[in-house]
Amino acid sequence: MPIIVKKKKNESKDDLIGKFRRLCIEEDITEEVKKRVAYSKPSEERYAKKKINLWRKKCRKRAKNSRRHA
Repeated sequence: MPIIVKKKKNESKDDLIGKFRRLCIEEDITEEVKKRVAYSKPSEERYAKKKINLWRKKCRKRAKNSRRHA
């Protein structure tokens, strides 16, 4: 789906660029481009997923402990 940013009255070019960047970030377009530009080995992808899962587990544990003390 294309991203279309229309200029409104009293909007500068910098405002339009910022709006476009925010939309790109929301849609994860920059991340997708980075993934497609460079090849990553399957082992690197597995390592990244494992690292993310460990981080999530750590955050959930911390949140669970904070609820217990409150």
